[in-house]
Amino acid sequence: MENNSELNSIENKIITIRGQQVLLDRDLATLYQVTTKRLNEQVKRNIQKFPSDFMFQLTQDEWASLRSQNATLKSKRGQHRKYLPFVFTEIGCNTVSGILNSDVANARSIFIHRAFVAMKNQIFSNPNYELLREKLFRLQAETKLFNAKTDTLQAEMLALKKEHKLDLNVQNMEINNLNEKMNELLTVFNTFKDSSIIIKKDNRIGRG
Repeated sequence: MENNSELNSIENKIITIRGQQVLLDRDLATLYQVTTKRLNEQVKRNIQKFPSDFMFQLTQDEWASLRSQNATLKSKRGQHRKYLPFVFTEIGCNTVSGILNSDVANARSIFIHRAFVAMKNQIFSNPNYELLREKLFRLQAETKLFNAKTDTLQAEMLALKKEHKLDLNVQNMEINNLNEKMNELLTVFNTFKDSSIIIKKDNRIGRG
């Protein structure tokens, strides 16, 4: 029973960001019974062992969105971090266990692995999973297209400006048009960013 309780506790800490299941550095440090500072120091000393699919740092928007959904992170305990937090995928958590090399970390890494497996099964069984994936892929495609168009437009404007053939009014119209397109993209992004970027465990699913 105690093992099930610990497993469930870890599952509740796992979040899905950028399509990957991860644990916050703070939560991983708690599980391994070290401070967040010490955990991140050890990671930085062994940074070559942590490529981007093992660990990545949250953006300001991701951190704000996560905090808005989590009562603990809204509190003073999660409010005043000096740096944006790092998150660790399943294999990243296992790598942290290896560099800490403590009895607690080695024992807890087994529970963490089992929790990730259970969480993946739960997410894949979520009826909204495919819809969220489709939205993410569409947003990524639209973002790439927008960035490509922006780069092309800026290059054309720069070339015309160098040749002194770009009227100031025309330039302002192009800039305004670019800003409108940017706002449109941001509107699309904000429409479903909360459901697409960060997905937390739903205890109603997979607990038949």
